[in-house]
Amino acid sequence: MTQRLIRLNRPGLALAAAGFAALALSVAARAAEQQGSSILPGGDSKEPIHIEAAKLDYFDKEQKLIYTGNVVATQGGSTLKSTILILYLTPKSDPDQAGVPSSSSQLRRMEATGPVTMITKDQVSTGDRGVYEKAENKLYLYDNVTVTQGTNVTKGDKMTYDLTTKKAIVTGRVKSMFLPETTAQKDNSAKSAAPKDDAAKPKKPKT
Repeated sequence: MTQRLIRLNRPGLALAAAGFAALALSVAARAAEQQGSSILPGGDSKEPIHIEAAKLDYFDKEQKLIYTGNVVATQGGSTLKSTILILYLTPKSDPDQAGVPSSSSQLRRMEATGPVTMITKDQVSTGDRGVYEKAENKLYLYDNVTVTQGTNVTKGDKMTYDLTTKKAIVTGRVKSMFLPETTAQKDNSAKSAAPKDDAAKPKKPKT
């Protein structure tokens, strides 16, 4: 059996693409709401998921949506950026419904390849690849992981974020750098006390 692929990147299909994209996004958003938690660190489970990308391919048989090209996914105040974002939906209960995601479909897995950047209110995390597993309600970030919070930076091979407990664990060869508060305050004070270029120049006497 041939796999059906619906590709939505032609200008002539703009109207159909818009309708399909809206339906696909509503399915993903409803899945996030039904599971009772966010799919991004710091995200709001009551907020829908918004995704922007250059192209969307939908694979009917696999119930898979592939977003490519400057992908930006947001939920509440959290943002995920990647080169490719793949959403895996649960299989359809009705095999006759072909060509569009079923209304009963739910998001079961999400894969982002990168570089991948996750931005929350107070933290920025980067890595080469990210995976969300609904069954575990966990988000994973792999390879060249860097977590930045304020002036503190932690690096490792893998980050596991539990969306239920809101706890993050970095593993691998972990390296951390913590800037003492006094040092950070001195740096900020020095920057604010530094004279501006205009102020540093002596004023010419009036003639």
